[in-house]
Amino acid sequence: MSSVSLYAIGRNVRCCSTGTRVTSACLFGILFFTVSTKRRLSNRFSENSGFRCDGREGKMDLLELWAIFGPGVAGTVFGVGWWIWLDAVVCSSITVPFLHYLPGIFASLAALMFNCVRKEDIDYSPYDEGEWRLKLWLFIAYVVSFVSLAGSAGLLIQDSLDKSAPSVWTGVAGVLQCVCVLISGLVYWTSHPE
Repeated sequence: MSSVSLYAIGRNVRCCSTGTRVTSACLFGILFFTVSTKRRLSNRFSENSGFRCDGREGKMDLLELWAIFGPGVAGTVFGVGWWIWLDAVVCSSITVPFLHYLPGIFASLAALMFNCVRKEDIDYSPYDEGEWRLKLWLFIAYVVSFVSLAGSAGLLIQDSLDKSAPSVWTGVAGVLQCVCVLISGLVYWTSHPE
């Protein structure tokens, strides 16, 4: 990378259309997405002298493509969710209390919690009791995710009713942040290779 591009990543860049600031984390996320996707594609194509296919030369399986592009899509959606929240905090006319940050933090924690579980470890047999800890962990992760979503919706309602609270956009951004973070966690969980 040249020194100009490193300088642009290290600084805040002014966005032309909305007037908001694009943070260096957003630019780093876009850079990471392109580098990781290129690396994954080159690893897939270099194995077995071409595409890994199931009998058809030149046709890649849909699950293969999802395994390649899924983590990048998940990271992009995660970055967009946090960028929306940071945009609302920066553009708020008053100081946003720490309570408004908690739903996004807990949604990120919930996404991390259910991504700690591998899909092949889950046994869907109703008669087998060996996997109860794993199922309890997933249940707690989903409870935390839905509580964070409900908390952000509650803060949105509070912001719309109370005139001394932050703007309604801050509440809407909190709900969008939680939705994006939880969707990105599910996208990443489904794109894990078996």
